[in-house]
Amino acid sequence: MKLTLIGAGKLGKQLYREFVKHPSIELTQWLSRSASTSITAEGIELINATQKLRLTACYLIAVNDESIASVSSQLPTDALVIHTSGGTEIEALSRHKRRGVFYPIQSFSPERKINFSGLPIGIEASEKNDLKHLELLVKTLNAKTVYLDSKQRKAIHLAAVLVNNFTNHLFTQAAQVCRQNELPFDLLKPLIHETINKLDELSPYEAQTGPALRNDTETLKAHSKIIQNKELKSIYSLLSQTIMTYHSNEKL
Repeated sequence: MKLTLIGAGKLGKQLYREFVKHPSIELTQWLSRSASTSITAEGIELINATQKLRLTACYLIAVNDESIASVSSQLPTDALVIHTSGGTEIEALSRHKRRGVFYPIQSFSPERKINFSGLPIGIEASEKNDLKHLELLVKTLNAKTVYLDSKQRKAIHLAAVLVNNFTNHLFTQAAQVCRQNELPFDLLKPLIHETINKLDELSPYEAQTGPALRNDTETLKAHSKIIQNKELKSIYSLLSQTIMTYHSNEKL
């Protein structure tokens, strides 16, 4: 399986590390705009501009959403071109008859290596034969194939933002509350782990706990007084009201 990897951001670096581990994946080139050498430690040709791309059967684009269409416009129209975005439709590659999507449903952070084994990867392709190529790529990585059209992929991307990006921001706010009160954030880590682990047995609805669920207005007021950040105070109030309303309606 020959392919060229375009992009060396958080996802691009993770994909590179994973691809070079599998002999059946032949990386012809890796495009990184910040490349300062011409070859990687693993012997892959490293380039820093699209003008240096050589012809190959497949180009996998791992760049920010705003750059996908621009990058694809510089690639051969007869090649298989794949993007990796959760929030971008496959039609962003409309100038290519053979187009596809390879979307790992995961968060990627610098210097943290992700295990692709069992990782759900959403795939879509305009041609049946190319869908088979994507299936094989997922299988080679020992990942889990999930068939998603553009509408479904956008929906799961939204859900991913809610459970990952928004939740992590709340962790950041919680860490600030801890610092303001001379408390270590580590005290919350067992709670965080249990919050995640119990979802293996319970639905998110069933797992909900806390003062908003109990309609404990006194505790809600006390918490609001402690919060110094005005934006966090608004978030706390809105989320508490949402929990009370949602669970109240579900009981009706």
